[in-house]
Amino acid sequence: MSRRTFLSLSTAVVAGAAATSLTGCGSGAKKTGEAASAKVKLPSYVPFSKVKPDLPPNAKGLSAGFLSYPKELVRSVPKTPGDGSKITMLTEIWTQPPAPAGSNAHWKKVNKELGVDLEAILGTDPGYEEKFSAVIAGGDLPDLMWIPPNQGIQHIAELLEAKCADITEYVSGDAVKDYPNLAAMTPAHWKTAVVNGKIWGAPSPYPAFGQVYGGNPKVWEKADGLSASSPEEFLAKCKEVTGGKTWALEPIYVNAASVMSQCFGAPNKWRQNKDGSLTWFQETDEYTEALNFVLKLKKAGVFYPGNPKMADAYTKMAQGAIGACVFANPFNARKDSRVQDPGQAAEILIPFGVGGNKPKHHYHLGTIGYTAVKKGDEKRVRMLLGVLNYLAAPFGTTEREFLEFGTEGTDFTYDKNGFPERSKQGKQQVEGLFSGLTTATTSPFALVASTFPGTERAQDVKDVYAAEQKLIETAIQNPVVGHYSDAYTQHYGRMSTEATDLVNDIVSGRKKLSEWKPFWAEWKNKGLEQMAREFQKSIESA
Repeated sequence: MSRRTFLSLSTAVVAGAAATSLTGCGSGAKKTGEAASAKVKLPSYVPFSKVKPDLPPNAKGLSAGFLSYPKELVRSVPKTPGDGSKITMLTEIWTQPPAPAGSNAHWKKVNKELGVDLEAILGTDPGYEEKFSAVIAGGDLPDLMWIPPNQGIQHIAELLEAKCADITEYVSGDAVKDYPNLAAMTPAHWKTAVVNGKIWGAPSPYPAFGQVYGGNPKVWEKADGLSASSPEEFLAKCKEVTGGKTWALEPIYVNAASVMSQCFGAPNKWRQNKDGSLTWFQETDEYTEALNFVLKLKKAGVFYPGNPKMADAYTKMAQGAIGACVFANPFNARKDSRVQDPGQAAEILIPFGVGGNKPKHHYHLGTIGYTAVKKGDEKRVRMLLGVLNYLAAPFGTTEREFLEFGTEGTDFTYDKNGFPERSKQGKQQVEGLFSGLTTATTSPFALVASTFPGTERAQDVKDVYAAEQKLIETAIQNPVVGHYSDAYTQHYGRMSTEATDLVNDIVSGRKKLSEWKPFWAEWKNKGLEQMAREFQKSIESA
């Protein structure tokens, strides 16, 4: 995932069904949505049991870990799901586009495996919002349509009600067992696809953990590592490693404030108070203290000067010009660092406490959206759900290997450790298509050795797994995940953009920290207080 999509606070996910399903919806959304969405019966959770991980997952979000590649794969979809018809899919890719369907041998094999003629409309980041709007404006809705949580798309609720299939009866409760790979998704995943008391699509799972600092160990070696036990120690270490052509931190201040707010004990987007009321995390004293600490970091000169592009920041970290960057989660911190430098095993900063208080790591929503299904008769809808069930095949299955790597001998070969590696043809034909298909839906996230570049793949799995275990000790959920607020859909985009701009202005010295609290007092009357009341009502009616 690009850092624009998953790291910038201006587009940060703040709620489950609210953020994922209804970002930016107009006031025409059903006013009864708060209560209805809270009462829907979610699909039963039936974990996939045919492949046993080396490191077990748990219900708190700990990822399954696979230290090696299975010698024998299992089949998870016994029958071809398609009926030979043409289906269209609107989705997003996060890499180079694949070769077109007409000249892509792998795409033709995917069609055969799925039993359909797949036309994929592949959007990019940035640009998916425009692609989405253009497709919808054309009037011919795709059969399958990925709906992201945070790209400012308007009027999603109305679109779902008018044009998409309510799949609740097909997946609610034990009905989901007709689609075993979809049944392996947790209730937390499914919450993100609920709007107005109905389930609208298959979730797109993502790691459960949130933002962390990942650091170049060579830079932090002189400070005895990136880890710290207090803000004072972290600041001292940042000063120690800054000098010459090296700066401790990347200069995306809103991400620094987000990570530091975990250390200062700020809530995960919303705090649920004893009386049931809700407080937005940025209006808390804890976040203000974190922002003040980021201001101290800025004054100490430990942020890289200027505003390098996100990919450049990773490159500069690999080169040693930047000591640490904010990553979407611990997995990305290690993986993305390996991409830049296969020999770099990025350190992961575990949030430290302040003044004897425990930190609060913020869980991520756990999905990147969901794929809705176009309205149709039951036979058509069930066929499309069967296709999505195939796409959700988990690690260790023949379907997952085929989707991710293609055909052995032409698209990939196994290396000396038994890990699949794409050939030149695989990169041209498989990689981009898999990116789009896995955005639409995929299996619950797992730490898999073969996803890490370099030679220390099994150790990377162990290290990230260990970091997750530490994060779990203080991790907290967003209390409004799976709940609906009409006001949120109307006001959040503008509110978060203005907040991000103010963070940048304060840290850069253009405005004063004393302007932060009045900003939120003003926003209470512009929609924030209404959001809190509506989320509270939804929670109380659950």
